[in-house]
Amino acid sequence: MRMPKGKELLNKVPAITLLFWLAKLISTGLGESVSDYSSQIFGQQNQGLGELFTVGWSLSLFAIFLTLQFRSNRYRPVYYWLSVALLAVFGTFSADTFKSLTGLHYMETTAIFGALMLVSFAAWYLSTKDLSIHHITSHKKEAFYWLTVAFSFMLGTAAGDWLATARTGGYNVDPTGLNLGFLNTGLILGAVFIAILAYRAIRRPAQNSVSEIATFWLAYILTRPVGASFADYFGYDFHNGFLGNQGMSVIWLALFAVSLGVIVWQHAKQQSPVSDEVVDTESVKKVATK
Repeated sequence: MRMPKGKELLNKVPAITLLFWLAKLISTGLGESVSDYSSQIFGQQNQGLGELFTVGWSLSLFAIFLTLQFRSNRYRPVYYWLSVALLAVFGTFSADTFKSLTGLHYMETTAIFGALMLVSFAAWYLSTKDLSIHHITSHKKEAFYWLTVAFSFMLGTAAGDWLATARTGGYNVDPTGLNLGFLNTGLILGAVFIAILAYRAIRRPAQNSVSEIATFWLAYILTRPVGASFADYFGYDFHNGFLGNQGMSVIWLALFAVSLGVIVWQHAKQQSPVSDEVVDTESVKKVATK
């Protein structure tokens, strides 16, 4: 149902829980493996066709589910998480394509996407005077939220590749690459990611404070290179890459389906009529005692 113009919506994004971060990590691994597999589905000799195919289906489905997300008047797990997963596929491809078309190095594309993300934050704040991730209650805030999410995927993609890529030798090289490899990149950034979550859990920064907002987005950016690095390691390096992108795509899709199922079940449980009946009963009692 379309909401009247100017009417405030219920919060359109999920609560930030451990399950949220787990689903986000899975979606990034899924995005990396599925994007690579889809781009190579017609063979190396038809790489261009595979890339067009990947752009076509991922962008189309993302547009559909994001439209459903925007048209909804509240957080809907299926719309939200399928939008995130499809953006993981399209965002991965977009960052890689941008580098290929421009001829820039990973260090440079990392700086560009980082700057674009900062511009998105500035525009978000100047337009709404609010950077809260807990009160996405208008279409304007939601638009800035998703724009920032998109840049976070691209920034994470570029930064992860910058850290992992070798400067010389191999298939994919970059003069600015830090040569950490997929596994080391995943482990190092994964440790930073866990440290940030530990800080948020132990120190409990005040909601909507600079610390709370900054640590959320830092962790959000890190989920992309962490998930993608492990996806690439197990797809290409683990036991000479016997799983491949196809095998990893199946694994990530299965994990994503399970995590989404749990999220939908928990959300349905929280929104169950039983809870509403309890609230209504308490309200009746209060009215009766007046």
